[in-house]
Amino acid sequence: MRSHHHQATLPGRVDVPGLLFGAAGLVLAVAMQWVGLYSRANTRLESWLLESVFRGELPAIVSLPVLILVTAVCCFGLAYAVLDSPGGWRRLILGITVLVLLFAMVPTLAVWHIYFPPFLPVVGVFWTWFCTMMYVNHHVMPCDMANSKPETQHPKPTAPDKTQTMVEKKETDAQHEKYKPKENLDG
Repeated sequence: MRSHHHQATLPGRVDVPGLLFGAAGLVLAVAMQWVGLYSRANTRLESWLLESVFRGELPAIVSLPVLILVTAVCCFGLAYAVLDSPGGWRRLILGITVLVLLFAMVPTLAVWHIYFPPFLPVVGVFWTWFCTMMYVNHHVMPCDMANSKPETQHPKPTAPDKTQTMVEKKETDAQHEKYKPKENLDG
């Protein structure tokens, strides 16, 4: 029966996958914004903040180009950070941290009477993180190879050299006999 868990055997790269996954998250998030998939969620969050935080006053809203710039920085930064960080836990913590920071920008900017719609950058960052995590789980990344302990190789016992003199051969045999267990000793 085959296991569904694959062992990472292919060597991974950081440069091209970082560009690819950062761009994939950014394009997906911008396309979803363009189609209007965030409008209902943005409206609900803004109306809730308007009543509870902004006290009925209209806040300044972060513009779409600034949101796209924030999304691009977060997506590409997260992609390269995950691809260049050894260990699954570090990669997991990186993604969670960026997502928490993006959600934390809403109340933080609300203190200054600015509404930050978080859905565009959150979707982009989540998709970038998902793609990079899939990639690093199927590839051995350079940072993982650099941090792995080298395997200790024990030298294989060599056959005595044919040019060895009889005296050297007896000395070598005596040394080998010295380290054998008692039950294997002759005599």
